[in-house]
Amino acid sequence: MFKTYNRLLITSFFFLFILSDFSIVLGQNNALVLNGAYIKLNNGTFASPIYLVVNNGANTAITRNSGHIISEKEGNYVEWITNSASTYTFPFGFGITDYIPVNINKTATGASDSIIVSTWATNNANTTLPSGIIAAWMVGPAGATAINSAIDRFWQIRMAANVSGTTDLSFRGAESATTSVPLGSFSGQEWNIPQLQWFAATGSGSGVAAGSIGSVTGITMVPYGTSTSSPYVLTLATLPLPIELVSFSASCENNNTHIKWTNASETNVWNIELQKSVDLNYWTTIYTAQPSNSSFTTNYNYVYNETNNSAVYYRLKTNNNDGSDDISGVITNQPCNSDGSNNTLSAYYYQNMINVLSQFADDAKVSYSLYDLQGKRIVTGEYTAGKGEEMVSLPTNDLADGIYIFNAESNSTFYNKKIIVAR
Repeated sequence: MFKTYNRLLITSFFFLFILSDFSIVLGQNNALVLNGAYIKLNNGTFASPIYLVVNNGANTAITRNSGHIISEKEGNYVEWITNSASTYTFPFGFGITDYIPVNINKTATGASDSIIVSTWATNNANTTLPSGIIAAWMVGPAGATAINSAIDRFWQIRMAANVSGTTDLSFRGAESATTSVPLGSFSGQEWNIPQLQWFAATGSGSGVAAGSIGSVTGITMVPYGTSTSSPYVLTLATLPLPIELVSFSASCENNNTHIKWTNASETNVWNIELQKSVDLNYWTTIYTAQPSNSSFTTNYNYVYNETNNSAVYYRLKTNNNDGSDDISGVITNQPCNSDGSNNTLSAYYYQNMINVLSQFADDAKVSYSLYDLQGKRIVTGEYTAGKGEEMVSLPTNDLADGIYIFNAESNSTFYNKKIIVAR
């Protein structure tokens, strides 16, 4: 059984530690040194993860001479409490032979930023998908699929929303052997959580033959906060995964609500409905756009005056010529007002999480509570939201399906709304 040490120094030529029957291992104050040893994380799941935690912000706090950390499951995480803008190397490996590190290249930082990473290989059909992603979302334009386009490995990365930077991801040559052109050019794609699609491909690297190690460098990261993991995948540059909806946003300009979205391509589309809701249950079409049905980028912008006095949710419904339709992910925006306030709070339920969105002019402490319909408080807590936009996800694993009342407040903002938990 591991215990907490001020310095965890591993120096044996070959030694395998298996970490499984607990939640957290801490390497505090000094460093984790790998000198021929292998640490294997075991039994973590996405719902009940385990962590190897290094509480030292220096980019040398994890040092590797040989050996590595074996994750190989999305719930087996290494957490590094970092500080400065620098490159942090997570020394992951497969088995006891293949070293496949993850580099996090931070370019913007806050104090005590937690970076949490896991990685795992999949089978040849690439069916061991990250939690929350279904097979239909692994089919892209020009015939891209999880089998012929994607490296057979995924990554989960969590970091504070105020952090920015890029990541370099490594993979085994055997994991690219199922793609149509295993030695072709690859890029990285991150899952766009609010919009239920993949971000456009970034970074570059080449596939390699079995027995070799490849990497894709310079992949842009979009953090959602340390309570929400972003899946990443590597795909052929010529066959990216679907990104038809490039962007979808709502903002206030001159006291009006501006809804903007961009489609990378459109095929056989009849029309596009912009819909709004105040409770995520009943949706009303407020604008219908005529599509371009072009393979080129198309930009849309709808401006109106929202009179509701609490958060409003928006989505896009694309109606196709064959009678089918596609529903986008949901975005939210506070009604525009003329008092100049930059402080807003809102929340919605999605994929077993209550997602709390905030926009503050400065850092602010947010307290929240969840009540059942009898008025009994069943969840309470608080966190510090950073300056600017931030999303914090609160798990609902212990809640029964039903209707709840969610309250959130800071020293300047109060939010109260019905939340429907439905799995």
